[in-house]
Amino acid sequence: MTKKKEEPLKRAIGIDLPERRFGFIAIEKGFIRADQLWEALIKQRAQETGGIERRPLGLILKDLGYLTVSQINEILQTLQEESRKNRPTSLKQNRPRVL
Repeated sequence: MTKKKEEPLKRAIGIDLPERRFGFIAIEKGFIRADQLWEALIKQRAQETGGIERRPLGLILKDLGYLTVSQINEILQTLQEESRKNRPTSLKQNRPRVL
């Protein structure tokens, strides 16, 4: 899903999602298919509604045999790098905030 398509969704459900999501990056990198992501998301939701603490999507995909630990680390590194790029300039400089 492109950023342009995600914006109306974010506004409609009233939450502030990260710029990009773990599952979408996994698909873009060719690590998983959309149906595998969907299966993992359904499993994650079933665990939540069953009273089990939410497990990270990467671990669910690993347990299903769709991702390796190194692929998970690569996706997380991509998310971290993108997060750094999208941070406001004042946060990038690690300056203490003066109130």
